[in-house]
Amino acid sequence: YTNPLLIQSIIPTKGAFEGNLVKVHVLGYPASGDLKRPWKSGAGGMMGMMGGQGGGEIKTDKKSIEAAEKAGRGGSKEE
Repeated sequence: YTNPLLIQSIIPTKGAFEGNLVKVHVLGYPASGDLKRPWKSGAGGMMGMMGGQGGGEIKTDKKSIEAAEKAGRGGSKEE
């Protein structure tokens, strides 16, 4: 029983130090390359492995942003 408990206590700490937020703000890495915002989301945990809504490329152009804002209105009709 002790081995799984030990691993369960180590993995979240390891994952936290591998995150981009900690790398930039705590460890002081420069925000360039893969550490430049907007950061890509991770694997999504168990739900990401099940093949649900996937990651894909982050779109930051004006048309994509407006379309995402309209889609998030909770069922209101487009005019």
